[in-house]
Amino acid sequence: MRVWVWAIPGLVVTEYFGFSFGEEGQKLLRLAARGNHQTALETFQTLSYRPMGEEQVAFVTTLLAIRATDVAVGVAHTLFRENPDSVDAAYLHALAEVYAGREDAAIRIAGDATNRLGQNPRLHTVVGLAMMSVGSLQNAGSILQAALQQQAAPIVFAYLAEVLRLMGRTKDALAVFQRCFAAGCTDAEAFFLAGNTHYDDGQIDLAIQYYDKALAQKPWYMDAHDTLNKTLWEHGQRDRFLQSFDVASNAVPDLLELKLRQAHYRIMAGKLELAANELENCLTTFGPNARTLAELATVKEQLDASFDVMSLYEQAWQLDARNIGVIKRFSQALISNAQYTRAADVLNGRNAEDQFDQECLGLLAVCNSHINTAEATRVNDYEGLVQVFDLPLPEGHASLETFNQTLLEALQPMHRSDIAPIDQTLVRGTQTHGNLFQTDNTTIKSLEESLKTCIHNYVNHLKQTGPGEFRDRITDGFDFSGAWSVQLSDGGFHNDHVHTAGWISSVYYVEVPDELDAETHEGWLKFGDVPFDPENTGPHRYIEPKPGRLVLFPSYMFHGTVPIAAGKRRTTIAFDVVPY
Repeated sequence: MRVWVWAIPGLVVTEYFGFSFGEEGQKLLRLAARGNHQTALETFQTLSYRPMGEEQVAFVTTLLAIRATDVAVGVAHTLFRENPDSVDAAYLHALAEVYAGREDAAIRIAGDATNRLGQNPRLHTVVGLAMMSVGSLQNAGSILQAALQQQAAPIVFAYLAEVLRLMGRTKDALAVFQRCFAAGCTDAEAFFLAGNTHYDDGQIDLAIQYYDKALAQKPWYMDAHDTLNKTLWEHGQRDRFLQSFDVASNAVPDLLELKLRQAHYRIMAGKLELAANELENCLTTFGPNARTLAELATVKEQLDASFDVMSLYEQAWQLDARNIGVIKRFSQALISNAQYTRAADVLNGRNAEDQFDQECLGLLAVCNSHINTAEATRVNDYEGLVQVFDLPLPEGHASLETFNQTLLEALQPMHRSDIAPIDQTLVRGTQTHGNLFQTDNTTIKSLEESLKTCIHNYVNHLKQTGPGEFRDRITDGFDFSGAWSVQLSDGGFHNDHVHTAGWISSVYYVEVPDELDAETHEGWLKFGDVPFDPENTGPHRYIEPKPGRLVLFPSYMFHGTVPIAAGKRRTTIAFDVVPY
């Protein structure tokens, strides 16, 4: 890590991650940055060091920015437990819970603190962020406006603008960003969010400029790296692809996450030798690390099918047997070697909070298809759990055909990229950005309402007959955790996959090519095909695509698409649903 030192008479000041942390704070951040999360947290608990004031805020938010979320949660929890009457401590505790995906806990923490300590713009802000995270945009906007009325920091203008962007009110969001920057905001997060809004407005080059500004301000800002490089990839600017990681690594050489993310993108871009070299350098520089070893095993396997990767996966798992990413990679490698019982044991060793991880459930079903067929059939009932619906005609439309045409016209401008996203299962096609259902487009909103009717019917169908992995999560309501449109073209297809962020997943067919070859199932949805399983017997069910058809299924089910022929185009909307 580059440390800036100023010689001031009688005082030496060092800056680390952009802030003048004390020596012990720097030590803890260095441990976290180098991937030693558990050691960092354990060390923090033994030290007398407790950051205060702005150092406290900088300390926890830096941990969140470098994706040491587990450390940030542990630190913030301790700070709040030791000083429950501190607004800063309550804010940071709630903020860390938002990053950890526990928005309900964040709202509860901030609400309790407000009741005890009184109204405060920071507490309002974190509640607004939690509301925005779960898609409650109207509530998020109201709460963030209340924070601004209480003289919140200018960054809150950026959060309010993000709410407007997610609502599809791009022009309104841009106007709020003008107020944000006019108020003197120079936060990297504001630049990043402004970049997202300009992207949605079709100003791709300007969006890239704002992502660059965010990284110039905060080179360790991982979200900005991710979004910038995905944008560069999708819009043909390959000459700059991944350069941001090189620049940032020179500024913050202690940060393992930068190296791992860069290697991960190299793998997805097919630059396997470069990725392998990067990961081997990480082991030399940072020492043994579970994620590094698991990523290296993935690369080695692709470079040389005869390479024995199991020892690398075993080392990764021994280093961190609770890391959900390592568990999934190791178990998949075991399945690829027909070690189904061992793979099931590894999967069953996951933490309680990961019990409903959809990929783990899918992999476990693959294992059971060989070691406990009754259990596999119970979970992967392809006939009973995959349901096909004809969409109820949305109000105000004469026919489903005219509705789909109007819907296609609304979707087409949102397909802004030139190629498929680098980090998705899509091959030869394009995908929209953001959550389609967080827009005020009337046609998309009317689709959402019709879909909800089908989802209610689907949930009611499975209340009695669904497996516990699905049924045990049923509540009084549900929400969309994501929604997007995909266009396949020129032989496009989806690789077989599961939806890790879902509970119920879907496909709705907006536009289907004429004369698909039914004999070869061209363009059809398929279930239960697991190519990495050497004893794979799938697919177990095909579903023909038709305009106006909706298919719902558990998110843990492996599914994919049979390629369509070149010169044909298929447009769909997919979404994930989660209970609340």
